[in-house]
Amino acid sequence: MESFWQIREFSKIIGKHHNTVDGWFKQLEERRIHYINRAGHEKVYDELDLQIAQYIYEWREKGWSLEGIFGQLPEHFELRPFPSGYDLPPQLQTPQFDVIKNQLVSEMRSAFEEVAAAQLKELERMFEQWHQPPAETAPLPLYPPGQELRKQRLADVITRKRIEIQLEQTALRLWSEQAGLRTDAQGRLIPQGGEP
Repeated sequence: MESFWQIREFSKIIGKHHNTVDGWFKQLEERRIHYINRAGHEKVYDELDLQIAQYIYEWREKGWSLEGIFGQLPEHFELRPFPSGYDLPPQLQTPQFDVIKNQLVSEMRSAFEEVAAAQLKELERMFEQWHQPPAETAPLPLYPPGQELRKQRLADVITRKRIEIQLEQTALRLWSEQAGLRTDAQGRLIPQGGEP
């Protein structure tokens, strides 16, 4: 007699959190590699799914990427085909989400760069005003060290702003890499391996 499980019992057998196991099988369906049986609207996992999950678990523990493991599955298992006329549920159709995410990240990056550039220009303009000699000869100030102190403070503010801008750009780049994005020639964010 064949056994069937729902995700929570199924993931306990494998020894991984149910969100992790569910994520593996969602990706298999998104990539149209393997179909998960359903009873009504609920996914049910059988012996074949258990063997696949154990295979994924074993190779993930050895440090393999999901891409590499998914590429090996057809060589080791008779994967379940998708029913004719099957279309992914709307919540699994991610291209719209990716497009929105990329647009949002691109707009955020543009806004950060515009604000940073405007602030840097203003600070440089103020710095230049401090360093320009007065047009007329004015009497020497009573406290020249104070003016020098102000110039130094302004130079420190400009330096701090430049560092902040570099840190923001580095953080945005690192965040983009962690989110699986890269920039194209125009500076727009696109998914890794995706076409612009």
